[in-house]
Amino acid sequence: MYTIYTIPGSCSSGIVVLLEKLQLEYTPVRREDVSNYSELVPTNQVPALKLPDGQIITEGAAIVLYLLEKHNSPMIPTDLAQKAEFLRWLMFDYATLHPAYGKMFTIMYRVNMDENEKVSVLKQLAPSVSSLWAILDKELEKKQFITGDQPTIVDYLATIYSSWGKNFQDIDITFGKNVERLIKQVSNLHEFQAGYKKENIDF
Repeated sequence: MYTIYTIPGSCSSGIVVLLEKLQLEYTPVRREDVSNYSELVPTNQVPALKLPDGQIITEGAAIVLYLLEKHNSPMIPTDLAQKAEFLRWLMFDYATLHPAYGKMFTIMYRVNMDENEKVSVLKQLAPSVSSLWAILDKELEKKQFITGDQPTIVDYLATIYSSWGKNFQDIDITFGKNVERLIKQVSNLHEFQAGYKKENIDF
């Protein structure tokens, strides 16, 4: 049995959805419910995955690769070129799209500034986020899902990130019609809905 430490609705929910897809036994634990979480995970970030032997793996991409390889999932290709393409988009999610939203979250919740100034900065950051969605939208012109014909963790994460815009009222972030199609498809997948139900949240 795995333990996955989460903030429901954050990138950690992508791991929960992946665990559902892999049909693995796990328990989700909210970070706020662990009084000594920063002792377990010095960065105080989620996700973190506790293995049955007690080892804790941090960093989302590391957790994804561990689970896919440990459980021989076809989600990660064996062909080297295809694997590189999968890893490209996995890292796009974790290292490009997520940090772009991270800048906006920092302005919204961690920086002490006048509300009008805050809105002004957020409006300046939004186009760069939209430009990243435009990259995915173009990729999806020729594919059903980001890496091919089957959904992967890459699609789960992108769909979760798409919901973050609700934190920024009156800030325009555009997806494109292909991304909107992806969001609808992925959010209706059994594993996605099961993961959100396990965390007691709605998409």
